[in-house]
Amino acid sequence: MSIDFVRYTSEIIEFKNAQTLEAIDWGILDLGDINDLELKRVLVRIEEELTEELMRNYNQNSTGIFRVSYFRGIWSYREYGCRIDASSLCELKRRVIAQNRIWYVFDEFSAKRLGRLNLR
Repeated sequence: MSIDFVRYTSEIIEFKNAQTLEAIDWGILDLGDINDLELKRVLVRIEEELTEELMRNYNQNSTGIFRVSYFRGIWSYREYGCRIDASSLCELKRRVIAQNRIWYVFDEFSAKRLGRLNLR
């Protein structure tokens, strides 16, 4: 049985945010109150994808910021076919948020250790 993601475009956009990612990270995301079973299937699928991506970030990302990397003076945010670059982390954060994308500090220790304060 296929899942109709298009039907729930607005719900998906609303679901994909830093608060959802934080709830996934802390293990407290609860989709139990969603009565529409097809919508629940859609959101569970997205939760699984975000969880996998978050785990990859924990294992491979030294910045401590979801989807963010730093190389040769350029900060980059990469999300499935979308790349946002900036010369400073503050500018990158501004651009990411302006495009309504997820800005999430998943490892504050790493972010602070690397001198990136006030990132939330």
